[in-house]
Amino acid sequence: MLRTHHLLLAGLLVAPPSAFGAENWDLCRVPVPIPVEAAATAASDTSIVADSVSSDDRERIRFSGDVELSSGQQYIRADELQLDKPAGSLQASGNVVFQDSQYRLQSPRISIDQPRDRASFERPEFELYSRHARGSAERMERLDRERSRIVDLFYTSCDPDDRTWHLRAQEMELDYASGRGTARHTRLYLQDVPFMYLPWFQFPVDDRRLSGLLTPSFGYSEDNGSELQLPVYWNMAPNYDMTITPAWYEKRGGQLNTENRYLFRRNSGQLDLSWIDDRRFDDTRWFQQWQHQGRPGLGTVADLRLADVSDGEFFDDFGSVAPQYNDVSHLERRVRLARPGDFWEAELLWQDYKTLDEDTATEDRPYDRLPRLGLSGEFRSRPAALRAPLELEWVNFERDDSVTGERSHVAGSLIWRAEQSWYFVEPELKLAATDYRLDDNNLGDDRIDRVLPTYAIDSGLVFDRRTGPDNRWRQTLEPRLYLLHTPFEAQDDIPDFDTSLLVSTYDNLFRNNRFSGVDRIGDATRVTMGLASRLFDDTNGRELLQARAGQIYHFKDRRVSLDGSRDDASRSDLIAELDIWPNARTRVASRFVYDEETSDVDERDFSVNYADSGFAANIGYFFTEDELEQAVLSLVYPVDERWTLFAKYHQSLLFDKPVDHLLGLAYESCCWGLKILAGQSGDDDDDFADTDNQVSIEITLKGLSDAGEDIDTRLRQAIPGYQARF
Repeated sequence: MLRTHHLLLAGLLVAPPSAFGAENWDLCRVPVPIPVEAAATAASDTSIVADSVSSDDRERIRFSGDVELSSGQQYIRADELQLDKPAGSLQASGNVVFQDSQYRLQSPRISIDQPRDRASFERPEFELYSRHARGSAERMERLDRERSRIVDLFYTSCDPDDRTWHLRAQEMELDYASGRGTARHTRLYLQDVPFMYLPWFQFPVDDRRLSGLLTPSFGYSEDNGSELQLPVYWNMAPNYDMTITPAWYEKRGGQLNTENRYLFRRNSGQLDLSWIDDRRFDDTRWFQQWQHQGRPGLGTVADLRLADVSDGEFFDDFGSVAPQYNDVSHLERRVRLARPGDFWEAELLWQDYKTLDEDTATEDRPYDRLPRLGLSGEFRSRPAALRAPLELEWVNFERDDSVTGERSHVAGSLIWRAEQSWYFVEPELKLAATDYRLDDNNLGDDRIDRVLPTYAIDSGLVFDRRTGPDNRWRQTLEPRLYLLHTPFEAQDDIPDFDTSLLVSTYDNLFRNNRFSGVDRIGDATRVTMGLASRLFDDTNGRELLQARAGQIYHFKDRRVSLDGSRDDASRSDLIAELDIWPNARTRVASRFVYDEETSDVDERDFSVNYADSGFAANIGYFFTEDELEQAVLSLVYPVDERWTLFAKYHQSLLFDKPVDHLLGLAYESCCWGLKILAGQSGDDDDDFADTDNQVSIEITLKGLSDAGEDIDTRLRQAIPGYQARF
């Protein structure tokens, strides 16, 4: 009998799903009420208790005086209740209270017509517990199984007598068949002052998407002035939609952005377009991108990205259009077909780049692969002690004003591994054959062949002991020895298509080539010695410390390089890395690269990260000789339960310029919140000489929506350990 009430109330006050996350209502003066439990009855049973009961024919029954009706977890209390069994109707009057685990409603009179799925509530006042919401209406009606209507609605999530914000609607209709709600003459009030008026709008009442306005955003930057974006969502069909975002920049003019998505059984993708007639730039500027993923058939997968932009400064000026490109120097475009298998994986790739800074020197621009054909696989014995990986590749490299041509590469290995808990031994034999057919090679011949073997043995021991308080810690000592030999072959006449030196890390000391890519195979007769130690808490398996140090000892000079130089040092830089986790909230990490020849530390990184219960503090220092020296300090400090401060100081010490400075605060009350973030960022492409100042604001009305810049996303990227409180 009470199912009708539940369905009606569950959909009377509906907002977009994103509006109702895990909201914090602990700051409210009136706490979320704990509902009074109804009598324990089965869901299919109904019990009624009253002071008196009367009936003329036992079909129409009248209950009077402190009437209580319970059905499962649903409960009605009233002064008077009438049941009409033949008609299947119920009427309750006099201080009617309806309650279950989700909401509570009071009304002078309610009426239910079960056969026709109709119900009405006169002048109801309601509370929705999970949303800390309350409100009232002149009338609520269930018109049939699929439709409901509310007349003269008042809604807020604030405490009683708190007029920070509330919503009024003259009429609201809910249609569960279409998944749409329609509101007419809706007004949003801030402190009883009308702030926004919508004569008509629609919203979803379930998880089905619905066309309409999305949350606007606004902010300020020194380059653009005031900024305003008003996104509109258009649900064209269940499998494709569009978001249209008109934007206005005070110093630049109007911009139109569109995001078009599609989804089919075997294909999906997105088309992004942006256009602006920029007054400040004095030209038309645009961005376009098509991303597609699909399964064409025969077990293949397709990945396509076609992107282009009018100028290299577009992403710096309009960071919200395509934030994934805000820090890139080259815009990648690709078409990729791949076919994975149990033993083999094949790939066909067309890939080129657009360099955003037109002043970039030719030698600093990446080569285009037009196309690349790759085939890789690995055969394993049973049991898998012996492995035989094989890689085959053919690439055609293109770049303006450069040597171009084709490269064919085949590399096969035999790897055998023996191991137990206390040791491992892994010898490897590798043979790599490379063939170049070049055009305009000013370094040497246009036809070059290279065949090089590599012999390696990797080995290690693992010792462990118990230590610490009550011997609950386990410490390991892990010496590692890596032998490598690759004979010398002159490679100075081979162009550098996609090769660079590996960065100095402990793991890279144990690689069989000191170069990435295949244009250089480094000559080597060397031994790498490494020592690692780890500390674990045996009670929970948590790692407490990891220390690693290693160095390469060379028996011959290295004659293969990218610039034609010769390396005659007998030892490599000493690399040491240390990570400490004093507790579950703190991590200390450091890395040092020590040059014994100059007795200098060429690289050093140090960072401390701490996060606990909303508080986060981070310190970082990063140094690479003649290239980079930066310091980072960041903090999230909850002053009290309402106020939070956040700050970041990221300075280039090499150029004495800001990289990314942030300072902001957040305030949260019972039913609303405010975030303000000011920032100053430098342009890495210009040694941080050019800076831009920005101010972002975000206002949240709990239980309704938010407006302004997405400050949380930026803070999560900028400050490790940041967690949004609202």
